[in-house]
Amino acid sequence: MVLLPMAAAAAALISAVPVPQSSFVLSVQTDSIRTARLHCEPTGGDHANAAEACGALSEVDGRIEDLATETAVCTFQYAPVRVTATGTWRGRERTFTSEYANSCLLRASTGPVFAF
Repeated sequence: MVLLPMAAAAAALISAVPVPQSSFVLSVQTDSIRTARLHCEPTGGDHANAAEACGALSEVDGRIEDLATETAVCTFQYAPVRVTATGTWRGRERTFTSEYANSCLLRASTGPVFAF
């Protein structure tokens, strides 16, 4: 039975192939521009809440536009916030750009992703 050891060797090689890293460059623009690098799988970068942001992105396969909107009590204050995200999620290119009326609505819509 030579096939069994060969199959086991092939399976070991396949499992040894690393999953492509997931990473984003994020920006938040108000009166000024803030940026952060977010790395997931493994978690890192200079994002202040990287573990939470990566967890949220994992739930939506890295698609920020699919994040669940949280219930929030936000004022009607108009202080526009423009956000962008460019990068890859498990080897697939991802981009996201949006504008929110204020930072409360941003947080309600994107959770911890732009909270850096």
